[in-house]
Amino acid sequence: LSAGQKTGWFFDHRENRARVAALSHGRTVLDIYCYLGGFGLQAAAAGAAEALCVDRSQPALDLAARAAGAAGLAGRCRFEKAEAFPALERMLGEGRRFGTVVADPPAFVKSKKDLKPGARGYRKLARLSAALVEPGGVLFIASCSHHVDPPLFAEQVRRGLVDASRTARILHAAGAGPDHPVHPHLPESAYLKCLFLQLD
Repeated sequence: LSAGQKTGWFFDHRENRARVAALSHGRTVLDIYCYLGGFGLQAAAAGAAEALCVDRSQPALDLAARAAGAAGLAGRCRFEKAEAFPALERMLGEGRRFGTVVADPPAFVKSKKDLKPGARGYRKLARLSAALVEPGGVLFIASCSHHVDPPLFAEQVRRGLVDASRTARILHAAGAGPDHPVHPHLPESAYLKCLFLQLD
């Protein structure tokens, strides 16, 4: 609690984790920017064949591995310390493919001056993540940057898919759960944007 992010568990993603888990039964899952492995572990608990959880923080991965062990999931969860973009590029070079890829990064745009480079970051993330999804698989991609509105986020994801020569069907568009309500006079309360995509 004293050293981690928030309380260690992002409750705003509760419904999104459940939906990813339901879509991942029998699939291999890549959880990039996994932090404590929330998406990957829940998918494994719901019947995913395997979850690979990648994060730059070794303390976070250690906690995720402990959680996997406590839940009886150690045999189906693997943990890798790596920076996200180099890891995605390496896996792409190795010819890896996953049934589900979860790309839930920290905020790329923390202020308005970061908007253009941050938007390019979402495009790159979409390109690399989509390239790792097997045909018929699922890409879950999210942005928690409140400066990035839903149309801009969707457009950067679309461009990334085009860059990867992939087409997709939108299964669901979401935000934070109902316990994180959006206030009409506080646009920053609508900070979370999520897309569930099924790729060709």
